[in-house]
Amino acid sequence: MRTYEALYIIRPDKSEDEVQTIDKQVQSLVTNNGGTIVRSEIWGKRRLAYEVNHFTEGHYILMRFESQAAFVARLEGFFRLDESVIRSLVVYFDEKTLRAEEEQKVRTEELIRASATRRAQDDDDDDDEPMGRRRDRDRDRDRDDDDF
Repeated sequence: MRTYEALYIIRPDKSEDEVQTIDKQVQSLVTNNGGTIVRSEIWGKRRLAYEVNHFTEGHYILMRFESQAAFVARLEGFFRLDESVIRSLVVYFDEKTLRAEEEQKVRTEELIRASATRRAQDDDDDDDEPMGRRRDRDRDRDRDDDDF
């Protein structure tokens, strides 16, 4: 099984219910052909970078899935034949890209934890400072901001 990501844009004149229906159709197409859905995100209606089939907006859907390589041609054929889909792109994710994405996720989580720890320590340090000094420090900070 290989990991792929499909981004497709649905016509802007389709309702939210119709967009949900098309998303379910694509997901069932993947699962019925032996694939698995990793995640599916409906980004909503957004402005296109350039006009496509006389449309300037579209409903964006991003779906990550795992399937056999032969299935991708079938999915792209579905996108071409469905008149609701005005543009689509299917991209293969190799192991190196997936590993880099996972490492980035871990680094981001570590940064968030470290930031939360620093904020908690700063809050504890402020509690130890006498109120008079804290007001003086805040007043000095406000004066420095006024200089700019």
